[in-house]
Amino acid sequence: MGVVTAAVIGGVATLGAAAMANKGAKDASRAASNSAQAGLNEQRDAREQFQQNISPYLGAGSNSLARLQAVNDGDYTDFYNAPDYKAAQEQGTNALMRAAAARGGLRSGGADADLLRFGQGLAAQQLGSYRNSLMGLAQMGQNAAVGAGQLGQQNANAMGSLYGVQGQAASDAATNKANIYGNALQGLAGTASQYLANRQSAYSNNQIGPVTRQQISMPSTSVQVPKYRYG
Repeated sequence: MGVVTAAVIGGVATLGAAAMANKGAKDASRAASNSAQAGLNEQRDAREQFQQNISPYLGAGSNSLARLQAVNDGDYTDFYNAPDYKAAQEQGTNALMRAAAARGGLRSGGADADLLRFGQGLAAQQLGSYRNSLMGLAQMGQNAAVGAGQLGQQNANAMGSLYGVQGQAASDAATNKANIYGNALQGLAGTASQYLANRQSAYSNNQIGPVTRQQISMPSTSVQVPKYRYG
């Protein structure tokens, strides 16, 4: 096999190996990036689902906090319209009215006084329960907000790590490509250098020796012409 042929084959093999190595590195980088993207999608879906699930608790907590603040400011409208208070008031009033009717004093001043005392006592009793109920709902909303914040931080950390994986995969792909083809070019340069060295060596071994002059004898080119006599 000639030197030139061997050099060409070596160069082609070097480039082919580099291309295969680069493809393998790109495939590995793409797989890592795709895996990270799948993780990002899962994180987004989980975050959105959690936000949907926790939204009612956050809303209830905010609403209860506003109603509690209204009571603290002296606005008892929501309290008097609360289902628990209205049910207790209705039941107690009906009981007092029945008792007064049984005594024959339904329209007496005593019945009215009983109703007034009952209303005042009921309001004092129910107001504490109303406040406690609102405080419980507000606390639930606060806990939900804290949980949302913690999960949001965890989600952000996880997504940041996955974005880092994608960035590293892209960086590795570029670095591997540069290294692979850089090594291939170095190999080709070495092959070319070896080829030139071999060629120079072959030229040196096949040099023509010194030229000497030699006497060359040439054959005679004279022609013998026959002589004829006439007459």
